[in-house]
Amino acid sequence: MENILILAYYYAPCRGVAAYRPSSWAKDFQKHNFKTTTITRQWEGNENVWTDYQKELDWDIKIVNENNSKTIYLPYRKNKYLMLSEKKWMRLLGFNKLIHLFLTITGNFQPEVDAYACFKEYLFKHLQNEKYKVIIVTSPPLNILKLAVAVNKEFKIPFIVDFQDSWNNLMLSENYNPCRKEKFYNSMKLWYLQKWLSKVSFIITVTPSIADLIEKVTEKPVRIITNGFEKEKYTTTPVKATNSYFNISLMGTVHPIQDITMMLKGLNLFLNGKDPELVRVNFIGLNSVPESSRKVKAALPDKFVYISDRVSMDESVEMTLAANILLFPCYKGYKDYYTAKIFEYLGAGRNILMVPGNNDIVDDLILRTGTGKIANSEEEFAAILEKWYIEWKSTGSVEYRGLRENIDFYSRENQNDLFCDLIKKM
Repeated sequence: MENILILAYYYAPCRGVAAYRPSSWAKDFQKHNFKTTTITRQWEGNENVWTDYQKELDWDIKIVNENNSKTIYLPYRKNKYLMLSEKKWMRLLGFNKLIHLFLTITGNFQPEVDAYACFKEYLFKHLQNEKYKVIIVTSPPLNILKLAVAVNKEFKIPFIVDFQDSWNNLMLSENYNPCRKEKFYNSMKLWYLQKWLSKVSFIITVTPSIADLIEKVTEKPVRIITNGFEKEKYTTTPVKATNSYFNISLMGTVHPIQDITMMLKGLNLFLNGKDPELVRVNFIGLNSVPESSRKVKAALPDKFVYISDRVSMDESVEMTLAANILLFPCYKGYKDYYTAKIFEYLGAGRNILMVPGNNDIVDDLILRTGTGKIANSEEEFAAILEKWYIEWKSTGSVEYRGLRENIDFYSRENQNDLFCDLIKKM
């Protein structure tokens, strides 16, 4: 078997969405005759809000071997410059701004999640004894690219970069209008990216809009390997849609840039006059973004609503399968942009209700797979829910017309097969 090294800041048991993609590689690459070693940081597995992902864990190095994959969990300490900048006297004197400027000018981006400092010393010692066909680095954070370039320079190992996000997701918005300060930071990132990506073998990313952005920076090949759903989890988890009450769920993070106003108004229209014993609306993981959680609590009658912190992947699968209807709020103003959540919805085999539509690739995906409907007003949203609710009261379920062949293309297993084919062709 050929050895592949994966460098990933976010990795299981971390609950962040960025952890699931590299975790799936360690499982699926084996059937392509690849043996994987993953270097990551320690995680508790209960991360919920953003500060949890920056938390120091000064545990001993932990190595887990499973079949033909090895995972090395390293202790995590905060960036020393960042810690200095957070001292009260530094902030009072304004020196914290100079430190952030210094970090930016030297290419140390996103120091609050510092994979570079966390991994480098151990990684260089590790590579003195271990040989790899290729290294895969997955970003965020952006500083992991700097590490890949340093390794390539020292050990001459080719590397592949996976962008799960862009270096500034606001740049994907049609209405992006950066201030002078942000333009400066964007220009610094661009300068370093052009330098770093000149050394890469090829690049993969999750959605066309990020691919378009990368292609403006480098002439190296860029391929789209979407996020996906773990087909095995959704087919082996013995959970059926609830029939004791009409179960409506929105799974995962809702960012402030997602306008859920129409969805909330439509829910109020639908819930008017309903029995709270027969209808429940779940927002699973919403508490990880307090601003969105407060908005939902203020807008909807609490007797119908359940809001939770982030949950594990296994819990998420069970809750998704228990839903009768899955709600999906679009990213208004973002074109050619897939979120990871939509693929989990496809895997669940439950009707999706997207609100509002934006006549883009997610609308097309839902329609092409036959997995749901799109509402463009609160009245249309409420009417669709009402129709499904009447059907559920009459039959105990809601008819699902998903096209399995089209859906299965977006399983993680299939997308990982496509990625492995690209690696073999290097």
